[in-house]
Amino acid sequence: MDSAPSPMPESNFPNLDAFRPYLTVLARGQIPVSMQARLDASDIVQETLMEAYRKRDQFQGGQEARQLAGWLRQLLSCNLIDAFRTQRRDQRDVRREQMLPHSVDESAMGLDALLIANDSSPSEAVDKRFRALEVARAIEQLPDQQRDAIMLRYFQKTTLEEIASHMQKSKPAVAGLLKRGLATLRERLKKEDV
Repeated sequence: MDSAPSPMPESNFPNLDAFRPYLTVLARGQIPVSMQARLDASDIVQETLMEAYRKRDQFQGGQEARQLAGWLRQLLSCNLIDAFRTQRRDQRDVRREQMLPHSVDESAMGLDALLIANDSSPSEAVDKRFRALEVARAIEQLPDQQRDAIMLRYFQKTTLEEIASHMQKSKPAVAGLLKRGLATLRERLKKEDV
């Protein structure tokens, strides 16, 4: 008689809360400016983490953070699609829904590449690419305006003019937020390397 697979014991399952900043940055990067007042990235992330815990027996990977991050990105993509459908019941955008999983993966790669300087050595670049969780945590710790400017510019590919309009600031003010935010990120990550 076949029995249902038992869930992975709680003690063997990785700490999902360590992925919260990572998923939050990815979710924020996908929520269009027009929906940010109605959709909260932290709510979608909480739902994703709860779902991951409930479905932990379906996780096929091991203890490696990258495997778990990939699985969590898939769950996050589905939850974002559901949230977008709920918000746009009358204006369903099937093309956007189909592109969302790819877009979330692109944002994850953007986390890896965000702080890789053009003048980094190849070995430094490889080390930095595997730091997505640390980069996301550092982004989440930025002051709100710096974080929002970075999210809009680097994850949603918004122009300086659009960011300035959205944040009701001048272009030089937005450029300053971006410059200070990136400098703070680099400094925090440099301290973690020591």
